[in-house]
Amino acid sequence: MTMNSLLSSRDISRASSLLGRRPTSLARLDIESLRGQLTELSSPLGHASTTLAIELISQAQKTGGPAAWIGPPTSLFYPPDASDWGIDWSALAVIRVRGAHRAGRAADKLLRSGAFELVVIDLPDPDLPTPLLGRLLRLAETHESAAIFLTPTPDREASLASLISLRAHARWTDVDVARLRSTFTVIKDKRRGPGRIFSEVYDGPLGLR
Repeated sequence: MTMNSLLSSRDISRASSLLGRRPTSLARLDIESLRGQLTELSSPLGHASTTLAIELISQAQKTGGPAAWIGPPTSLFYPPDASDWGIDWSALAVIRVRGAHRAGRAADKLLRSGAFELVVIDLPDPDLPTPLLGRLLRLAETHESAAIFLTPTPDREASLASLISLRAHARWTDVDVARLRSTFTVIKDKRRGPGRIFSEVYDGPLGLR
């Protein structure tokens, strides 16, 4: 595909995750359970958490609300593969900004509008001031929206901030051309408590063969 030439090696690694579609069950971490709070999906390379974020966007759109993806200019999910999730591109705003602070301010404006069911903020450099995160949390609570941060933070390191209500760490445990298996570990959950671990099996990265 011609778009491959525009992607960095990190993008291609993350793009492969998006082809792992139609999980066996995602009810244990769905869009409804994430409303009104700040969520962090962490993964060392980002790709496993990107898969889950795209699935959550699909879920949000099925409830009738638009979603948004905020990320750096140098990295983006692979659109042709994300389409296989049934993503409605007319209901997905994609905003590309430089730096975590600009990403946070963009999320502030989107959540403040009350128009978005879900806002995903991709933070390769997870550094946001607490006052800004506090505003995002209040806006998510007010509008019953879900705000999800994607970070490369290892599972043994602290969350983005204490204001994060739920943090799940994602990693690939089985990868080949036909099958991808992701394991998600809930490290922090203020509502139900941490400790849940679940796996999902997806189709392999057919689009990148």
